[in-house]
Amino acid sequence: MANVAQYRVGLILPLKKTRNGRMQELLMSQDMGIHFIHIDLDAVTSAQNFLDMYGPLDAILHKLAHDMVFEPLGDAAAIRNMQIIRELTSLHPNIPFIDPLESVRVLTDRAAVSRMLESVPGSLFHLPRHAILDSAAAKASIVSQVHAGLFPLPVLAKSLEACGASSFPQPWLSSPFFVTGTDASHVMKEYINHGGRLFKGYVLGKDILVAERTSLPDLSSSAATVEFNTQVPFPTLAAFETFQAIGRAIQATTGLSLFGFDVIVAAKTNHLVVVDVNYFPSFKEMTDFSAMLRAHVRSVIETHTL
Repeated sequence: MANVAQYRVGLILPLKKTRNGRMQELLMSQDMGIHFIHIDLDAVTSAQNFLDMYGPLDAILHKLAHDMVFEPLGDAAAIRNMQIIRELTSLHPNIPFIDPLESVRVLTDRAAVSRMLESVPGSLFHLPRHAILDSAAAKASIVSQVHAGLFPLPVLAKSLEACGASSFPQPWLSSPFFVTGTDASHVMKEYINHGGRLFKGYVLGKDILVAERTSLPDLSSSAATVEFNTQVPFPTLAAFETFQAIGRAIQATTGLSLFGFDVIVAAKTNHLVVVDVNYFPSFKEMTDFSAMLRAHVRSVIETHTL
């Protein structure tokens, strides 16, 4: 270890998140010369106080997405936290953030995520038909499209904010009136049957892992019946390679190095459909997460200082 450069890395995340086993492992070990220091923004009063409490840092690894969502909604704690971070980046612009704040901000807004995915070059994946319902006119338009058969039912409806809670009792809706009858803004997506299988991609720097999870069931057009189809053939090696290529394409578009993306295989067409992208997921299927994260953080620091 004597020949390995030592780095101090601030880890910004809520205190309750530090209690899980993986975060404990990160904080209690200095393996590979990476010393993570938990930063509790609730205990910080200013950017200078931040530096006084935690000392010089070589990088900051963060999960500020929640604060990014709730700052514009008027949440006092989120406003204070983000102001401290802005002051800090102004005082010390050379401290690398993993990942850059503006890149992460895109993933806090589902409308922005949709626009980002539409901008990814190539034709590696498809997107579900979707509509942003952020005005009375947009809601009236989607009702007309449904009545005209231009937007198929059932649909999925989620808040525009990536951290927002759902207003609905179940994840799928058989009528757009459930959405148009609320004041809140939502993104409404076509529900695509996919055999009850979801493929989660985890991107950590240069590494990409794809894992399968059970997903929502197949639905009829009325959503009155549901079915889990477990007999669909498992995707081929070529499909997994395409999943990884999708991850690389999203990474190149966003500039992010820590994110997850969800892919389904459409039952009718076998198209690969990206249905979600989120920042700094659990990475729970990555058995060597700690070592991979430390290697990535070291790479970011050493590349940044060249």
